[in-house]
Amino acid sequence: MKEKSPNLKFYFICLGLAFLAHGVFLYQWTRQHYMIGINDGGSQMLPFKHLLYNQYTNGEFFYSFDFGLGAGTFSELSYYFSTSIVFWASVVIVFVLESLHAIGSPDVLFWANAAVWINIIRLSLVLFITARLFMYMKINRFPALLGASIYGISGMYFRHATYWEFFADAFLWLPILIFGIEKVFREQKPGWFLFAVSISLIDNFYFSYINFLLAGLYILARLAIRQEPNETGWLKAVAVFLVTGIIGFGISAVSFVPAVYAFLNNHRPDFEQEIPWVDLTDNILFTSRFIVLPAIFVLFLFCFSLYRYKTFRLFAVLGIAGTLLHFSPVAASVFNGFSAPQYRWEYFLSLVAGGTVAAGFQHIRTLTRRQFAAAGVLTAAVYMFAIGMDQTFDWNAQSTKLILLSLLLTLLLVFTVLQVKKKSAKAWLAGFLIVSTLSFANIYQVEKILEDGRIEHVNKDLLTSSGYDTAEVRGLIETIHEREDGVSYRIDWMEGVRNNTPIVQDFRGLSAYSSILNKNLLYFYLYDLQIDMGRESVSRYATLGNRANLHSLLQGKYAIKEKGDPNIPYGFTEMMSSENYIVYENGNPLPFARAASVAYSEQQLESQPAIVREHAMLTGIILDGSKASETLPEVKEQTEAFGVQEAEATFRDGNLEVSGGTGGIDLVRSDSAFTEGDLYVSFRLEHISPDKGFPLTVNGYETSRKANTSIYRTYVDDITVRIPAEDTVKIRMPKGAYQLTNLRIFEEPYTVLQEQSQKDTGLQALSIDGSRVKVSYDNSTDEKYLAVNIPFERGWKAAVNGQEAEVLKANYGFAAVPLTEGANDITFTYRPPFFYLTLGISLFSLLIGGLYVFWSSRKTRI
Repeated sequence: MKEKSPNLKFYFICLGLAFLAHGVFLYQWTRQHYMIGINDGGSQMLPFKHLLYNQYTNGEFFYSFDFGLGAGTFSELSYYFSTSIVFWASVVIVFVLESLHAIGSPDVLFWANAAVWINIIRLSLVLFITARLFMYMKINRFPALLGASIYGISGMYFRHATYWEFFADAFLWLPILIFGIEKVFREQKPGWFLFAVSISLIDNFYFSYINFLLAGLYILARLAIRQEPNETGWLKAVAVFLVTGIIGFGISAVSFVPAVYAFLNNHRPDFEQEIPWVDLTDNILFTSRFIVLPAIFVLFLFCFSLYRYKTFRLFAVLGIAGTLLHFSPVAASVFNGFSAPQYRWEYFLSLVAGGTVAAGFQHIRTLTRRQFAAAGVLTAAVYMFAIGMDQTFDWNAQSTKLILLSLLLTLLLVFTVLQVKKKSAKAWLAGFLIVSTLSFANIYQVEKILEDGRIEHVNKDLLTSSGYDTAEVRGLIETIHEREDGVSYRIDWMEGVRNNTPIVQDFRGLSAYSSILNKNLLYFYLYDLQIDMGRESVSRYATLGNRANLHSLLQGKYAIKEKGDPNIPYGFTEMMSSENYIVYENGNPLPFARAASVAYSEQQLESQPAIVREHAMLTGIILDGSKASETLPEVKEQTEAFGVQEAEATFRDGNLEVSGGTGGIDLVRSDSAFTEGDLYVSFRLEHISPDKGFPLTVNGYETSRKANTSIYRTYVDDITVRIPAEDTVKIRMPKGAYQLTNLRIFEEPYTVLQEQSQKDTGLQALSIDGSRVKVSYDNSTDEKYLAVNIPFERGWKAAVNGQEAEVLKANYGFAAVPLTEGANDITFTYRPPFFYLTLGISLFSLLIGGLYVFWSSRKTRI
């Protein structure tokens, strides 16, 4: 009698295994501890989910002014969740639950609680899909499930799912992609391959790149190791892959193209360190953070008689190739887009290891005792070699004991299977392999994630405490919101180093942290205005260096500081306070939209200091490529008024040798004429030591610099620091050798800012609604341009009084439009780059793809 709903029952078995695999994290969840990374998990994963859920459920899919200074979230967050299929499904389910009042309004804490459950469901699908792939390749159900478990219930899955949850989605698409490849080879049916290509490209452009490299390796192996006598010929198969791949790319265009554009419009310094071809230090049999190969896989690789079975040979060859690639940082760099070596691709090694074990287990009884003995000796020798090569090997680690026990029992049980020849012996072996896989997964969670990754500290207390989401500060922010009726004010506040604090605490701030950010804004911070962010690091921007001009220009109306913090921007006065914090209000605010007739060019200001550029933005507008030759604003340089004195250091010809624990130089002014305002101190500072970061202080201002070898270094050594007017400027750093050059000091009395803030504005009305901004401006003085605080990026369109207008790049990183005399009703509208073109391509490709699959299906039936 035919079994009813076999796939449903099989899925529930996979779901049960997924629950058991998350045993440690489920226990942690009962204690209000979460499956979230303490760094990127809390700083990126949770805030982005919170932001996107609110956007999507409010009908906004493309843009948010709550992400930093404003960003196209559809494209810039495509690396994370904006196009993630799993996240879309999560949004639908959560929205339904919220609509039914089964849950409250989801916040960051909700998504932290939900993480383990989302990961369990995803893992159950990974197990089910992968097992079905192996079964399609004529592997029996239980060996297929065993192989799927080795793939899914692996350290790499839990590492990805915990630290960077969207990485784990790749575990879903790779087996579907390989299934599609097999369907082409075995049945000449391109439908599944088309689906896999399309969904991979839609879901995540970064992992689609990795998956397609892996698919290419698999196709090459399949061309060499045929599985069926009547398979599709190699020429025809390659043609099908190319045609189907092109159609799949077309289907994904509406998602993929904007995502790639955002990636190309990002800025991150090139990785300049030398990448070795071989690195044998990672122990993938015992201690690797990325993948630990199971003993049964290693044993089967040495069972040479199994290679006569084509499925085993395919996976074993790929497993050997993957293992060799693991030891090549150059390969890791290629998989990371030829950048810094990253080992995110190694879920492929888990998959082919699972396939090897599944195929080998199916044919295990064909082994002779002599073959097993030889394989066992070679396996033991490899483990001894791995122990001998590992200088940090710890015999007392739980994982070490489990792995050695697993090796011993694996050898013993395989010998028993060959000796006893009973089904029960094989069942015992299979059961042991499943249990050891689950056990190692949970021990990996404890040792590698909870302890080494400090995830044991991620709990409700952390996510509601100072350093992440202080209730005391939330109260101050809510008071600001109640007091304000405007829509464009921003608050300068960040919890510790959490750049995405504004998303977590629901206010518009001045900081953002993401692997992909608008290049214009990054250049604005790093190069054009040299804004020090309190610490050097890539992929983020934060605060405005306490520079009052920039606060006013970018609607930084409020600043929240801890009591005792001396770094208060000029012109800010105390508005209110709490037990530990003070809210300061900007006394020189400027409007969201400002008109100007005086135009400067970026080229004209290229050699000018940051303070001159600030004044140019205040008194006029800076345009990219303009040939304007307006007289530049004058600023007062006072470098010559300061003499240099050494402080526990020797300073000669730009070479600074700090001999004390902390030292540097003092710049001492010969007169005290300037007391009201700020000093802008700029210099170039390079650390001679390549592997040490260091703190830097200028009077009461503190910042930090990365080690020269750090992959997070910006390579921006030109620094500008604003400090209140003082007669002595103390520059301090730790003991060591430095190069300190290009010292310049400027006075900023803020007369220009005060004049501009007191001018009447022609801004009559302002409306900001996600990807649409409406401005009504009375240009009674016949100004030429209107600069607005919308970050400049491709995708913005503008209409002035109903007529399309060019959106100009102004003030280095923002937008502007030409004005007409009199009343100007301006509408800015954002759509992702090439949106309508790519939407048309996607719809057309979907039609072509459907016809192609239908035609191919009919052709194979004839």
